Amino acid sequence: MKSHKVLSAVTGIVLVAGLAAGCSTTERAGTQMSDAEITSKVKTKLASDPELHNFNSIDVDTIEGRVRLSGGVDTQTQKAEAEKLARNTEDVRSVDNDIEVGGGRTMGQGIDDSVITSKVKAKLTGNMNPFNVDVDTRHGAVTLTGRVETSADKSTAERLARETDGVTSVKNELKVGDDAEVDADHHRY
Repeated sequence: MKSHKVLSAVTGIVLVAGLAAGCSTTERAGTQMSDAEITSKVKTKLASDPELHNFNSIDVDTIEGRVRLSGGVDTQTQKAEAEKLARNTEDVRSVDNDIEVGGGRTMGQGIDDSVITSKVKAKLTGNMNPFNVDVDTRHGAVTLTGRVETSADKSTAERLARETDGVTSVKNELKVGDDAEVDADHHRY
């Protein structure tokens, strides 16, 4: 019963964090809502698919209509199913499927990674708008994605993540500038 309550609490935190992470104040208001809605729609599809009994181990992030799936599942079939569900979600422009097969997170690892993510987000709050930066943690390895205003913000976010207890490595994929600068191949100006 206690592990069920912990699982329910972690699931709630993940869903709320996913919705918050989809919003980025450097994006246009319509894009913010769209990204949050896309993340929510994908998570709902994952939760309702019987093939994905461990959907809680899949993290969904959306930036500018591009969905990134990460985390771990038991089989290649589950990985493919998660990608299919994401690709078939309204307004999804592309899907990066970084889900690992086998060796998925245990409950303890998920909680530890969630604690690291929360610590990094708290540090970012004191230095910049934390909703601009999505923080994903897997086995202590932190990935930063999103959009920040300056190169200094990008460097600061990486430094703060590296200085956080439990972090083993940091992959900084933050973009600098606003979404008006999105490359021409996506036809958004």
